[in-house]
Amino acid sequence: MNDIPWWVWVIIAVVVVVVIALAIIAATRKDRERKVARRREEANALREQAQETRLEASQREAEAARARADAEEARVAAEQREREAREHQEHAQRTRSEVDEQLAKADRLDPEGRPAGDRTDDVRREDVRRDDVRRDDVSPTDVEDDPRHRDPDSGRRQD
Repeated sequence: MNDIPWWVWVIIAVVVVVVIALAIIAATRKDRERKVARRREEANALREQAQETRLEASQREAEAARARADAEEARVAAEQREREAREHQEHAQRTRSEVDEQLAKADRLDPEGRPAGDRTDDVRREDVRRDDVRRDDVSPTDVEDDPRHRDPDSGRRQD
């Protein structure tokens, strides 16, 4: 081995060092590529999971919007039913007032003319203050309109 010049040994050493350096660089690069690939896979998995979560969130938002719409529809329906109930109540009160006025008018025209046993309206009639009712409020047409002053057979007024 002594017959190989020293500079050949230097070249061989340099080549070995370069080959080792290249091997280390290649191994490092492959390791880095594996890490990058693994991170890319993790990132893709996270993106897919995020997309699924986003879809779930969108579905929940849609369900919430439907629930709000249903609640609003129910609220509107309830308001409408409440309004109808008030209208029916007002109509019933107007009708009851008209009936009470007719009974008061009938009592003014003929206080003794109530049919026997007709005491069901006494309580309602007490609501009408007899003090406020005056005899001169009765007109001849009121008497003509009262069914008790008509002949049941002919429909004409009885005097």
